Amino acid sequence: MKQFIKVSEDYFEDENLKGCEILLMSMLEDRMESSIQRPEFFDKKMGDHFVIYTREELSKKLGLNLGTITNMFKKLVNKGYLVIKHQFNKASKLFLPKFNHETSNDNVSSNFELPKSENFISNHRTKLNKQTTDNTNDTCSETNSKKDSNITQKPVVQKPDQNKVIKQAELDVIANSLVTKVHLPKQAVNIMKTFSFGDPKKLYAYAGLLFKAKSAVSKQAKSVQNAQEALSFELNTDYQETLDTDLKRIIVSANKKTSRPEGYMMTSLMDMFQNKVNDYCSHDVQSVIG
Repeated sequence: MKQFIKVSEDYFEDENLKGCEILLMSMLEDRMESSIQRPEFFDKKMGDHFVIYTREELSKKLGLNLGTITNMFKKLVNKGYLVIKHQFNKASKLFLPKFNHETSNDNVSSNFELPKSENFISNHRTKLNKQTTDNTNDTCSETNSKKDSNITQKPVVQKPDQNKVIKQAELDVIANSLVTKVHLPKQAVNIMKTFSFGDPKKLYAYAGLLFKAKSAVSKQAKSVQNAQEALSFELNTDYQETLDTDLKRIIVSANKKTSRPEGYMMTSLMDMFQNKVNDYCSHDVQSVIG
């Protein structure tokens, strides 16, 4: 079955657009028809759907070299037909500000609500200790009452679990160091502390994975301008708002989906840091492709 691409007549009204540029825009719009029906192609920060169409793909389909495709992109960006959000580790996201979907009934609204995250942290409930007494007979004689009153019951004193106290102290020391020395947001540390379930070794392991993933992405993005600033817990304020939520999602998913959560967490944490770099370093979304 033959496939056809619609070409908007509006492009022909722009005298500065050449035929190959009109065809390129039509190809992007054709792919956008698919993107608007898929939530994974919605960028929350940009508030719009996007298209993934590499220069290599377009070069092959249009029979033009990469340099020509790049120049076409530059022109379309300058004329406001195209917005490019670069990503150092993935294909660039292409936004079409003037794209209009004809059948609005089929359109997926850009204001869709993301599913609310489940509350994975259970509420701690305190159990009331019921006091029981041997003297429960209200009809007993005075003699018995006097005898009972002379009996002094020694209170049961529970000795604290020494190992538990030591572990809690170690946990607090590690958590405090993560906040004061490496400047992790306190909310994020509390999430890792909660899911350590009183085990300082587990908290240390969580922190180790976090910094290992951060270091790996730092090496990947060495040539990206401002990438190191984007990875800094002190300089990038986005961590204060989202790191605790990201960690909770990653830790819970890792323990639910696999018997070896460390590998899953490492991959997910690297993806999180890569997205932080992409978002932080893409302020100039209309910058020209290099």
